[in-house]
Amino acid sequence: MGNVLGPANAAEIIDVLACLEYRSGELREFLDQVAQGFSRVLGVDWTVVTLIEDPQRYRIAGNSSDATDDRVFTLHGSVSSHVVEGGAPYWVNDATGTSDQAGMPDGFVAYLGVPLKVASGEVIGTVCSFDRAVRDFSDDEVAAARVFAARAAAAIDQYRVNQALLRFNAELEQEVERRTADLRNAQQQLIRRERLAAVGELAARIVHEVRSPLSTMTMALDHMHGLELPQGTRQRLSLACDEAERLRRLLAEILSFSTPGQGRKEAIDVDAFVARTLGELAQAEPPAETRNPLHKLAAAQGSHVLINPDKLRQVLINLISNAREAAPPGTPIVVTSDVVDDASTVRIRVHNQSIDAIADLERILEPFVSNKPRGTGLGLPIVRGIVEALNGSFSLTQAADGGVTAEVRLPVIHERVDAADTQVTPATAIERTLSPA
Repeated sequence: MGNVLGPANAAEIIDVLACLEYRSGELREFLDQVAQGFSRVLGVDWTVVTLIEDPQRYRIAGNSSDATDDRVFTLHGSVSSHVVEGGAPYWVNDATGTSDQAGMPDGFVAYLGVPLKVASGEVIGTVCSFDRAVRDFSDDEVAAARVFAARAAAAIDQYRVNQALLRFNAELEQEVERRTADLRNAQQQLIRRERLAAVGELAARIVHEVRSPLSTMTMALDHMHGLELPQGTRQRLSLACDEAERLRRLLAEILSFSTPGQGRKEAIDVDAFVARTLGELAQAEPPAETRNPLHKLAAAQGSHVLINPDKLRQVLINLISNAREAAPPGTPIVVTSDVVDDASTVRIRVHNQSIDAIADLERILEPFVSNKPRGTGLGLPIVRGIVEALNGSFSLTQAADGGVTAEVRLPVIHERVDAADTQVTPATAIERTLSPA
Protein backbone atom coordinates (compact mmCIF):
# COMPACT_ATOMS: atom_id res chain seq x y z
CA MET A 1 0.00 0.00 0.00
CA GLY A 2 1.01 3.62 -0.50
CA ASN A 3 -0.31 7.08 0.36
CA VAL A 4 0.72 6.97 4.03
CA LEU A 5 -0.99 9.76 5.95
CA GLY A 6 1.47 12.28 7.32
CA PRO A 7 1.09 14.79 10.18
CA ALA A 8 -0.67 17.24 7.89
CA ASN A 9 -3.20 14.63 6.87
CA ALA A 10 -3.72 13.57 10.49
CA ALA A 11 -4.28 17.20 11.49
CA GLU A 12 -6.78 17.57 8.67
CA ILE A 13 -8.65 14.47 9.86
CA ILE A 14 -8.82 15.89 13.38
CA ASP A 15 -9.98 19.23 11.99
CA VAL A 16 -12.72 17.61 9.88
CA LEU A 17 -13.89 15.36 12.72
CA ALA A 18 -14.00 18.35 15.09
CA CYS A 19 -16.38 20.11 12.71
CA LEU A 20 -18.73 17.13 12.60
CA GLU A 21 -21.42 17.85 15.16
CA TYR A 22 -24.62 15.81 15.18
CA ARG A 23 -27.73 17.65 16.27
CA SER A 24 -30.84 15.70 17.14
CA GLY A 25 -33.18 15.41 14.19
CA GLU A 26 -30.61 16.49 11.53
CA LEU A 27 -29.24 13.07 10.57
CA ARG A 28 -29.22 13.58 6.78
CA GLU A 29 -27.26 16.82 7.03
CA PHE A 30 -24.76 15.22 9.42
CA LEU A 31 -24.22 12.17 7.18
CA ASP A 32 -23.69 14.49 4.19
CA GLN A 33 -20.95 16.20 6.23
CA VAL A 34 -19.39 12.81 7.02
CA ALA A 35 -19.32 11.92 3.31
CA GLN A 36 -17.93 15.32 2.32
CA GLY A 37 -15.25 15.21 5.03
CA PHE A 38 -14.28 11.68 4.04
CA SER A 39 -13.89 12.70 0.39
CA ARG A 40 -11.81 15.70 1.43
CA VAL A 41 -9.43 13.74 3.67
CA LEU A 42 -8.90 10.82 1.25
CA GLY A 43 -9.01 12.95 -1.87
CA VAL A 44 -11.59 10.72 -3.57
CA ASP A 45 -14.18 11.80 -6.13
CA TRP A 46 -17.35 10.57 -4.43
CA THR A 47 -18.38 9.24 -1.00
CA VAL A 48 -21.75 8.01 0.19
CA VAL A 49 -23.09 6.79 3.52
CA THR A 50 -25.54 3.93 3.01
CA LEU A 51 -28.07 2.33 5.37
CA ILE A 52 -29.34 -1.22 5.03
CA GLU A 53 -33.11 -1.31 4.42
CA ASP A 54 -33.30 -5.13 4.66
CA PRO A 55 -30.90 -8.04 4.02
CA GLN A 56 -31.14 -7.44 0.26
CA ARG A 57 -31.33 -3.65 -0.13
CA TYR A 58 -29.68 -0.42 0.98
CA ARG A 59 -30.29 3.29 0.43
CA ILE A 60 -28.03 6.33 0.29
CA ALA A 61 -28.38 8.35 3.52
CA GLY A 62 -25.43 10.72 3.10
CA ASN A 63 -23.75 12.09 -0.04
CA SER A 64 -20.60 14.09 -0.69
CA SER A 65 -22.12 15.54 -3.87
CA ASP A 66 -24.79 18.23 -3.96
CA ALA A 67 -27.32 15.82 -5.45
CA THR A 68 -29.77 14.24 -3.01
CA ASP A 69 -30.27 10.57 -3.80
CA ASP A 70 -32.79 8.57 -1.77
CA ARG A 71 -33.01 5.66 -4.17
CA VAL A 72 -32.96 2.10 -2.87
CA PHE A 73 -30.31 -0.21 -4.39
CA THR A 74 -29.85 -3.97 -4.42
CA LEU A 75 -26.90 -5.25 -2.41
CA HIS A 76 -26.48 -8.37 -4.52
CA GLY A 77 -23.66 -7.93 -7.00
CA SER A 78 -22.49 -4.57 -5.62
CA VAL A 79 -19.07 -3.98 -4.10
CA SER A 80 -20.81 -2.88 -0.88
CA SER A 81 -22.06 -6.44 -0.41
CA HIS A 82 -18.46 -7.49 0.44
CA VAL A 83 -18.41 -4.93 3.28
CA VAL A 84 -21.82 -5.90 4.66
CA GLU A 85 -21.29 -9.65 4.44
CA GLY A 86 -17.74 -9.58 5.78
CA GLY A 87 -18.29 -6.90 8.40
CA ALA A 88 -14.84 -5.48 7.58
CA PRO A 89 -13.31 -2.87 5.25
CA TYR A 90 -13.05 -3.82 1.58
CA TRP A 91 -11.18 -1.95 -1.11
CA VAL A 92 -10.42 -2.22 -4.80
CA ASN A 93 -7.47 -0.24 -6.17
CA ASP A 94 -8.35 -0.92 -9.82
CA ALA A 95 -11.53 -2.75 -10.77
CA THR A 96 -10.75 -2.69 -14.48
CA GLY A 97 -11.08 -6.19 -15.88
CA THR A 98 -11.93 -7.74 -12.50
CA SER A 99 -15.11 -9.32 -11.14
CA ASP A 100 -15.72 -6.15 -9.11
CA GLN A 101 -16.06 -3.97 -12.20
CA ALA A 102 -19.71 -4.96 -12.71
CA GLY A 103 -20.55 -3.83 -9.18
CA MET A 104 -18.98 -0.38 -9.59
CA PRO A 105 -20.84 2.79 -10.65
CA ASP A 106 -20.13 3.86 -14.22
CA GLY A 107 -16.89 5.81 -14.62
CA PHE A 108 -15.28 4.70 -11.33
CA VAL A 109 -12.45 2.18 -10.95
CA ALA A 110 -11.29 2.47 -7.30
CA TYR A 111 -13.36 1.69 -4.20
CA LEU A 112 -12.97 1.78 -0.42
CA GLY A 113 -15.83 0.67 1.82
CA VAL A 114 -16.05 0.50 5.62
CA PRO A 115 -18.94 -1.02 7.62
CA LEU A 116 -21.10 1.03 9.97
CA LYS A 117 -21.27 -0.94 13.21
CA VAL A 118 -23.33 -0.04 16.26
CA ALA A 119 -22.40 -1.00 19.83
CA SER A 120 -24.03 -4.42 19.49
CA GLY A 121 -21.76 -5.24 16.55
CA GLU A 122 -24.61 -5.16 14.03
CA VAL A 123 -23.70 -3.81 10.59
CA ILE A 124 -26.31 -1.18 9.72
CA GLY A 125 -24.69 0.32 6.61
CA THR A 126 -21.46 1.43 4.98
CA VAL A 127 -19.27 4.41 4.18
CA CYS A 128 -18.19 3.94 0.55
CA SER A 129 -15.75 6.02 -1.49
CA PHE A 130 -15.27 5.85 -5.26
CA ASP A 131 -12.52 7.31 -7.45
CA ARG A 132 -12.24 7.64 -11.21
CA ALA A 133 -8.47 7.08 -11.03
CA VAL A 134 -6.57 4.01 -9.91
CA ARG A 135 -5.72 4.23 -6.20
CA ASP A 136 -3.42 2.46 -3.79
CA PHE A 137 -5.29 2.73 -0.47
CA SER A 138 -2.97 2.65 2.56
CA ASP A 139 -3.50 1.22 6.02
CA ASP A 140 -3.69 4.78 7.34
CA GLU A 141 -6.45 5.66 4.88
CA VAL A 142 -8.43 2.56 5.87
CA ALA A 143 -7.92 3.50 9.55
CA ALA A 144 -9.18 7.02 8.82
CA ALA A 145 -12.18 5.53 7.08
CA ARG A 146 -12.90 3.47 10.19
CA VAL A 147 -12.90 6.65 12.31
CA PHE A 148 -15.41 8.38 10.05
CA ALA A 149 -17.56 5.25 9.98
CA ALA A 150 -17.53 5.08 13.79
CA ARG A 151 -18.71 8.71 14.03
CA ALA A 152 -21.47 8.07 11.51
CA ALA A 153 -22.57 4.82 13.22
CA ALA A 154 -22.71 6.55 16.62
CA ALA A 155 -24.86 9.35 15.18
CA ILE A 156 -27.21 6.89 13.46
CA ASP A 157 -27.51 4.84 16.66
CA GLN A 158 -28.29 8.00 18.64
CA TYR A 159 -30.80 9.06 16.01
CA ARG A 160 -32.58 5.72 16.20
CA VAL A 161 -32.66 5.85 19.99
CA ASN A 162 -34.08 9.39 19.82
CA GLN A 163 -36.70 8.33 17.29
CA ALA A 164 -37.68 5.34 19.42
CA LEU A 165 -37.93 7.62 22.46
CA LEU A 166 -40.08 10.09 20.52
CA ARG A 167 -42.38 7.28 19.39
CA PHE A 168 -42.59 5.94 22.93
CA ASN A 169 -43.38 9.40 24.32
CA ALA A 170 -46.05 9.94 21.66
CA GLU A 171 -47.62 6.56 22.39
CA LEU A 172 -47.42 7.23 26.12
CA GLU A 173 -49.04 10.64 25.67
CA GLN A 174 -51.84 9.10 23.61
CA GLU A 175 -52.35 6.41 26.23
CA VAL A 176 -52.47 9.01 29.01
CA GLU A 177 -54.99 11.04 27.02
CA ARG A 178 -57.08 7.92 26.39
CA ARG A 179 -56.97 6.86 30.03
CA THR A 180 -57.78 10.40 31.15
CA ALA A 181 -60.75 10.53 28.78
CA ASP A 182 -61.92 7.12 30.01
CA LEU A 183 -61.61 8.25 33.61
CA ARG A 184 -63.45 11.49 32.85
CA ASN A 185 -66.24 9.61 31.09
CA ALA A 186 -66.48 7.08 33.91
CA GLN A 187 -66.59 9.86 36.48
CA GLN A 188 -69.29 11.70 34.54
CA GLN A 189 -71.23 8.46 34.21
CA LEU A 190 -70.91 7.84 37.94
CA ILE A 191 -72.15 11.35 38.75
CA ARG A 192 -75.02 10.94 36.30
CA ARG A 193 -75.98 7.55 37.69
CA GLU A 194 -75.88 8.82 41.25
CA ARG A 195 -78.07 11.76 40.25
CA LEU A 196 -80.46 9.51 38.36
CA ALA A 197 -80.51 7.09 41.28
CA ALA A 198 -81.64 9.93 43.54
CA VAL A 199 -84.26 10.97 40.96
CA GLY A 200 -85.34 7.34 40.63
CA GLU A 201 -85.72 6.92 44.38
CA LEU A 202 -87.81 10.08 44.57
CA ALA A 203 -89.85 8.95 41.56
CA ALA A 204 -90.53 5.56 43.15
CA ARG A 205 -91.82 7.27 46.29
CA ILE A 206 -94.04 9.55 44.23
CA VAL A 207 -95.44 6.55 42.34
CA HIS A 208 -96.17 4.79 45.62
CA GLU A 209 -97.92 7.86 47.06
CA VAL A 210 -99.95 8.59 43.91
CA ARG A 211 -100.90 5.04 42.94
CA SER A 212 -103.29 4.42 45.85
CA PRO A 213 -105.42 7.56 45.45
CA LEU A 214 -105.36 7.07 41.67
CA SER A 215 -106.76 3.56 42.10
CA THR A 216 -109.53 4.95 44.30
CA MET A 217 -110.34 7.64 41.74
CA THR A 218 -110.34 5.10 38.89
CA MET A 219 -112.74 2.82 40.79
CA ALA A 220 -115.07 5.77 41.41
CA LEU A 221 -114.96 6.77 37.74
CA ASP A 222 -115.67 3.18 36.66
CA HIS A 223 -118.64 3.11 39.03
CA MET A 224 -120.02 6.33 37.56
CA HIS A 225 -119.98 4.73 34.09
CA GLY A 226 -122.91 2.56 35.23
CA LEU A 227 -125.07 5.53 36.20
CA GLU A 228 -127.58 7.36 34.05
CA LEU A 229 -125.86 10.68 33.36
CA PRO A 230 -126.56 13.62 31.08
CA GLN A 231 -124.61 13.67 27.83
CA GLY A 232 -122.37 16.58 28.89
CA THR A 233 -121.54 14.91 32.19
CA ARG A 234 -120.78 11.62 30.42
CA GLN A 235 -118.35 13.42 28.09
CA ARG A 236 -116.58 14.96 31.08
CA LEU A 237 -116.51 11.53 32.74
CA SER A 238 -114.94 10.00 29.62
CA LEU A 239 -112.30 12.73 29.58
CA ALA A 240 -111.55 12.10 33.27
CA CYS A 241 -111.14 8.36 32.59
CA ASP A 242 -108.75 9.07 29.72
CA GLU A 243 -106.65 11.36 31.90
CA ALA A 244 -106.61 8.78 34.70
CA GLU A 245 -105.36 6.16 32.23
CA ARG A 246 -102.69 8.57 30.98
CA LEU A 247 -101.60 9.20 34.57
CA ARG A 248 -101.42 5.43 35.15
CA ARG A 249 -99.14 5.01 32.13
CA LEU A 250 -96.99 7.90 33.32
CA LEU A 251 -96.59 6.27 36.73
CA ALA A 252 -95.61 3.01 35.03
CA GLU A 253 -92.94 4.83 33.00
CA ILE A 254 -91.62 6.61 36.09
CA LEU A 255 -91.41 3.28 37.91
CA SER A 256 -89.59 1.70 34.96
CA PHE A 257 -87.18 4.64 34.86
CA SER A 258 -86.40 4.21 38.57
CA THR A 259 -85.58 0.47 38.22
CA PRO A 260 -83.62 0.12 34.92
CA GLY A 261 -81.41 -2.82 35.89
CA GLN A 262 -83.85 -4.98 37.82
CA GLY A 263 -85.32 -8.27 36.68
CA ARG A 264 -84.02 -11.76 36.01
CA LYS A 265 -81.53 -11.83 33.14
CA GLU A 266 -81.25 -14.44 30.42
CA ALA A 267 -78.98 -15.17 27.48
CA ILE A 268 -80.90 -13.70 24.54
CA ASP A 269 -80.24 -14.44 20.85
CA VAL A 270 -80.40 -10.87 19.55
CA ASP A 271 -81.38 -11.57 15.92
CA ALA A 272 -84.15 -13.98 16.92
CA PHE A 273 -85.45 -11.70 19.67
CA VAL A 274 -85.55 -8.63 17.40
CA ALA A 275 -87.38 -10.61 14.71
CA ARG A 276 -89.91 -11.95 17.21
CA THR A 277 -90.55 -8.52 18.76
CA LEU A 278 -91.05 -6.86 15.37
CA GLY A 279 -93.43 -9.66 14.39
CA GLU A 280 -95.46 -9.14 17.56
CA LEU A 281 -95.63 -5.40 16.90
CA ALA A 282 -96.81 -5.99 13.33
CA GLN A 283 -99.62 -8.28 14.54
CA ALA A 284 -100.74 -6.13 17.46
CA GLU A 285 -100.68 -2.67 15.88
CA PRO A 286 -103.83 -1.14 14.42
CA PRO A 287 -103.94 -0.44 10.65
CA ALA A 288 -103.13 3.23 11.20
CA GLU A 289 -99.70 2.31 12.54
CA THR A 290 -98.69 0.56 9.31
CA ARG A 291 -98.05 3.97 7.76
CA ASN A 292 -94.40 3.38 8.79
CA PRO A 293 -93.50 -0.20 7.82
CA LEU A 294 -90.77 -1.97 9.79
CA HIS A 295 -87.73 -3.26 7.88
CA LYS A 296 -85.32 -5.63 9.62
CA LEU A 297 -81.67 -6.34 8.73
CA ALA A 298 -80.26 -9.04 11.03
CA ALA A 299 -76.54 -9.81 11.03
CA ALA A 300 -75.64 -10.44 14.68
CA GLN A 301 -74.70 -14.01 13.70
CA GLY A 302 -76.40 -15.72 16.61
CA SER A 303 -74.69 -13.54 19.23
CA HIS A 304 -76.22 -13.49 22.71
CA VAL A 305 -76.51 -10.76 25.34
CA LEU A 306 -77.37 -11.09 29.02
CA ILE A 307 -80.53 -9.09 29.73
CA ASN A 308 -84.03 -9.34 31.11
CA PRO A 309 -86.27 -10.13 28.09
CA ASP A 310 -88.93 -7.64 29.17
CA LYS A 311 -86.30 -4.91 29.42
CA LEU A 312 -84.95 -5.63 25.93
CA ARG A 313 -88.50 -5.67 24.56
CA GLN A 314 -89.13 -2.32 26.25
CA VAL A 315 -85.96 -0.91 24.67
CA LEU A 316 -87.07 -1.97 21.18
CA ILE A 317 -90.67 -0.79 21.61
CA ASN A 318 -89.59 2.61 22.98
CA LEU A 319 -87.12 3.18 20.15
CA ILE A 320 -89.56 2.10 17.43
CA SER A 321 -92.37 4.21 18.92
CA ASN A 322 -90.13 7.29 19.05
CA ALA A 323 -88.94 6.68 15.49
CA ARG A 324 -92.50 6.36 14.18
CA GLU A 325 -93.71 9.49 15.93
CA ALA A 326 -90.94 11.54 14.30
CA ALA A 327 -91.09 9.97 10.81
CA PRO A 328 -93.12 11.22 7.82
CA PRO A 329 -96.05 8.96 6.82
CA GLY A 330 -95.07 6.12 4.52
CA THR A 331 -91.36 6.16 5.32
CA PRO A 332 -89.88 2.94 6.69
CA ILE A 333 -88.37 2.36 10.11
CA VAL A 334 -85.21 0.29 9.63
CA VAL A 335 -84.09 -1.94 12.51
CA THR A 336 -80.63 -3.53 12.16
CA SER A 337 -78.60 -5.80 14.41
CA ASP A 338 -74.96 -6.76 13.93
CA VAL A 339 -71.69 -7.36 15.79
CA VAL A 340 -68.77 -4.91 16.04
CA ASP A 341 -65.51 -4.51 17.98
CA ASP A 342 -64.15 -7.91 16.95
CA ALA A 343 -67.49 -9.60 17.70
CA SER A 344 -67.38 -8.46 21.35
CA THR A 345 -70.33 -6.07 21.05
CA VAL A 346 -73.85 -6.39 19.67
CA ARG A 347 -75.18 -3.25 18.00
CA ILE A 348 -78.90 -2.60 17.52
CA ARG A 349 -79.87 0.44 15.46
CA VAL A 350 -83.28 1.96 14.76
CA HIS A 351 -83.30 4.52 11.95
CA ASN A 352 -86.05 6.81 10.71
CA GLN A 353 -86.34 9.69 8.26
CA SER A 354 -87.16 12.43 10.71
CA ILE A 355 -89.52 15.28 9.87
CA ASP A 356 -87.47 17.93 11.65
CA ALA A 357 -83.82 18.02 12.67
CA ILE A 358 -83.32 17.78 16.43
CA ALA A 359 -81.18 20.64 17.71
CA ASP A 360 -79.79 18.91 20.82
CA LEU A 361 -79.79 15.12 20.64
CA GLU A 362 -78.02 14.77 23.98
CA ARG A 363 -80.57 16.89 25.83
CA ILE A 364 -83.55 14.74 24.85
CA LEU A 365 -81.84 11.82 26.58
CA GLU A 366 -82.32 13.60 29.90
CA PRO A 367 -85.41 12.60 31.94
CA PHE A 368 -88.62 14.61 31.53
CA VAL A 369 -87.31 16.42 28.44
CA SER A 370 -89.53 15.95 25.38
CA ASN A 371 -90.11 17.67 22.03
CA LYS A 372 -93.63 16.20 21.81
CA PRO A 373 -96.68 18.09 23.11
CA ARG A 374 -97.93 15.18 25.25
CA GLY A 375 -94.64 13.34 25.71
CA THR A 376 -93.46 12.32 29.17
CA GLY A 377 -89.77 12.68 28.33
CA LEU A 378 -89.03 9.25 29.80
CA GLY A 379 -89.00 6.90 26.78
CA LEU A 380 -85.38 7.47 25.73
CA PRO A 381 -84.02 7.95 29.29
CA ILE A 382 -85.55 4.56 30.16
CA VAL A 383 -83.72 3.01 27.20
CA ARG A 384 -80.48 4.67 28.26
CA GLY A 385 -80.89 3.54 31.86
CA ILE A 386 -81.57 -0.09 30.89
CA VAL A 387 -78.62 -0.22 28.50
CA GLU A 388 -76.10 1.48 30.78
CA ALA A 389 -77.13 -0.74 33.71
CA LEU A 390 -75.80 -3.62 31.58
CA ASN A 391 -72.48 -1.84 30.91
CA GLY A 392 -73.66 -0.95 27.41
CA SER A 393 -74.03 2.39 25.66
CA PHE A 394 -76.83 4.30 23.95
CA SER A 395 -76.54 7.21 21.53
CA LEU A 396 -78.49 9.26 19.01
CA THR A 397 -76.95 10.59 15.79
CA GLN A 398 -78.30 12.76 13.00
CA ALA A 399 -78.05 10.76 9.76
CA ALA A 400 -77.10 12.09 6.33
CA ASP A 401 -80.68 11.65 5.05
CA GLY A 402 -81.96 13.99 7.76
CA GLY A 403 -83.19 11.15 9.92
CA VAL A 404 -82.07 10.00 13.34
CA THR A 405 -80.33 6.75 14.22
CA ALA A 406 -80.72 5.38 17.74
CA GLU A 407 -77.89 2.98 18.55
CA VAL A 408 -77.72 0.47 21.40
CA ARG A 409 -74.48 -1.38 22.16
CA LEU A 410 -74.42 -4.35 24.53
CA PRO A 411 -71.55 -6.69 25.45
CA VAL A 412 -71.67 -10.15 23.89
CA ILE A 413 -71.62 -13.16 26.22
CA HIS A 414 -69.53 -15.98 24.79
CA GLU A 415 -70.70 -18.57 27.33
CA ARG A 416 -74.39 -19.30 27.62
CA VAL A 417 -75.82 -18.16 30.95
CA ASP A 418 -79.35 -19.18 31.89
CA ALA A 419 -79.95 -16.46 34.44
CA ALA A 420 -78.17 -13.85 36.53
CA ASP A 421 -79.27 -11.28 39.04
CA THR A 422 -76.01 -9.37 39.28
CA GLN A 423 -76.30 -5.71 38.32
CA VAL A 424 -73.53 -3.49 36.99
CA THR A 425 -72.90 -0.71 39.49
CA PRO A 426 -71.17 2.62 38.79
CA ALA A 427 -68.18 1.44 40.84
CA THR A 428 -67.94 -1.71 38.72
CA ALA A 429 -68.11 0.36 35.54
CA ILE A 430 -65.22 2.57 36.67
CA GLU A 431 -63.19 -0.45 37.77
CA ARG A 432 -63.64 -2.02 34.33
CA THR A 433 -62.77 1.24 32.61
CA LEU A 434 -59.52 1.68 34.54
CA SER A 435 -58.38 -1.94 34.41
CA PRO A 436 -55.45 -2.60 32.04
CA ALA A 437 -56.33 -3.71 28.53
